[in-house]
Amino acid sequence: MTAEKSSRFVILYASQTGNSEWIAKNIHQEALERGFVNECHGMEEHDKVDLSKENILILVSSNTGDGDPPENATNFFRFMRKIKSNTFLSHLQFAILGLGDTNYTNFNNTAKRLEKKLLELGATPFYEKGLADDAMGLEATVDPWIEKLWPALAKVCVQKGKNNNNAHDENIVESVKNLSVNDKSDNNDLSLPLKLPNELSVDEKMNFVIGTKITFELSELAKAETLTALPRIPTVICKIVKSNKKESINPASLPPFINTSTPIVNARLDTVRCLTHPDALKRTIHLELDIKDYKEKLEFVPGDSIGIIAPNNKKLVLEILKTLEIGENEANQEISIESLEGTVLPSHLRNAQTTSIMELFRYGVDLTSLPRKALLRLMAEYTTDEEERKTLLFLCSKQGADQFNRLRHQIPTLLDLLVTFPSCKPPVERLFDVLPSHQPRYYSIANSPLVNRDSFHIAFNIVDYKTPDPYGVRKFGVCTPWLDNLSGHVNEWNKRFPLTTKVDIPIFMKQNTYGFAVPSDISRPMIMIGPGTGVAPFIGFIQHREQQIIAERRSDNIEKSLGEMWLFYGCRDIEKDHLYREELEGFLKRGILKELLVATSRAPDAGLNGNPKYVQDLLRKRGQELYELLDRKDAMIFVYAQGMAKDVNDALADILVEYGNMQRSDSLKLLAKWMNDKRYLRDLWS
Repeated sequence: MTAEKSSRFVILYASQTGNSEWIAKNIHQEALERGFVNECHGMEEHDKVDLSKENILILVSSNTGDGDPPENATNFFRFMRKIKSNTFLSHLQFAILGLGDTNYTNFNNTAKRLEKKLLELGATPFYEKGLADDAMGLEATVDPWIEKLWPALAKVCVQKGKNNNNAHDENIVESVKNLSVNDKSDNNDLSLPLKLPNELSVDEKMNFVIGTKITFELSELAKAETLTALPRIPTVICKIVKSNKKESINPASLPPFINTSTPIVNARLDTVRCLTHPDALKRTIHLELDIKDYKEKLEFVPGDSIGIIAPNNKKLVLEILKTLEIGENEANQEISIESLEGTVLPSHLRNAQTTSIMELFRYGVDLTSLPRKALLRLMAEYTTDEEERKTLLFLCSKQGADQFNRLRHQIPTLLDLLVTFPSCKPPVERLFDVLPSHQPRYYSIANSPLVNRDSFHIAFNIVDYKTPDPYGVRKFGVCTPWLDNLSGHVNEWNKRFPLTTKVDIPIFMKQNTYGFAVPSDISRPMIMIGPGTGVAPFIGFIQHREQQIIAERRSDNIEKSLGEMWLFYGCRDIEKDHLYREELEGFLKRGILKELLVATSRAPDAGLNGNPKYVQDLLRKRGQELYELLDRKDAMIFVYAQGMAKDVNDALADILVEYGNMQRSDSLKLLAKWMNDKRYLRDLWS
């Protein structure tokens, strides 16, 4: 290992939703301003960097599912696995920043795997890794990690003269008393309000409540004389280039900048069924999508998913445009997005050509996710009211951390922020610099191709809720209300309604690459755990196994040993939201399911006198039989759950301790081994 400082460093990021990319590129840009020569690439572009010749590497990585690497990191992991020499990277020093969520068992697993592999190949860390927790707010770890990165980096990397055009103090201190405000708004007299286009618009049916003012408690701001640890002003990246054409962009087709891992096709809405009673706490919809025109291209098995490209709500977009004083003609004019010299466009905007501001707001950027501090910092730069600007800077600062969390608890949209700070009029291209990418929504396929090859079945809860007390503001999801309205807002319980209108939605395949699939050996027992809509993929699993059994018996003309199938399912009220009850009881009656075990969390006796309340309680209650299946019959475990994978894992560990006479640490190691061996498989979503 050379003692000389490196002349440069490289940043690689693994990003699923854009958070890691955004953080990595901000590190890249700030490093340039501080005089560090560096490159920044997504891990899918790792071949642009020769790690055998690089001395300093910074990795920023998020996770998908339960600690799985993002899609753009797949090839990088494959490349790293091929390297066998334990001295291949002995010249390399590294630092890792991971973005994870402690609601999942394998917290920040991708960052930990990267660290382990780098160490195995001989690399050494020059700075301690950071493991940010989205459950607590990523900024709580990310901001101080980056702040302390610079002195650590200066010890191993040459720092040339700083670029003082946009100098950034290592610990910004801004006086609240002396804040001054520059008027950066353009006072254009535009024709408002905007009208909805004459097209199929399901948004009109949603009674969409928009533009809610956010509440704060600003007593700490009144006491503060200085604000510290403010984030840097986001780098100017995007430039809007207007077309000379006078025609508006045709909104009938998808924008060119949408990028998916597999080709997009149009699936027709075919049949809809409401799976829940009208009095249930949540409405759950079963939707069947006709794919017969594409079935030769769309090979699938139970365990695969589809991505749906749903637009941001049109009313929300129009109100944002109105607030930003962008008229309808300007919003629909043909434009392209280009980067300023020396910068690189965010990946979701790289193909934003022959598009429009309207399309970018509907399909390009996320308008509803929790805001980053960088957005608030940028907004402060374009806010003309001094008190509003002070509040925005306070929310970004160390002193305003509690109120920043309070803001996030209110789950504000971009419009909510603009309504709360009405003097804020940022240029739209500056918003494109900081807003995250608009993401597809993923749904597991709930049918087997052995039963129905011409359609995809999916199930989902309608995302329609109120923010926690004391706010109580109604919020909607992006995709599920859109699908609900397109399919007619069906409420009648468990009745199938064929759809007569011809409505197509854009979808693409997302195949499961982690082995979450029905084993080909019908003698292999399966333990399936799926509370709520987590039961949906197991409908496809059980259908598939039943057809496997039928095929085996036909071909061999003999009875084969049938591996037991156990399903642990949880709902709130067995009479109101027991999803797929008729189908499941039919599987049980035909002997395909050995056990159907249902926990009802809102039953009067749930959790009392040993009565199970959740699926993990059912697991413990049947622990001895489960242990026999696992120990003697090599059963596979499948978990499809949201937010309770940790509880399920703890229950399985308890079973191994009690019936396998193990220490707790040994039981956890065994479960980890089963995961690695693809015997214990989990498909988790957030």
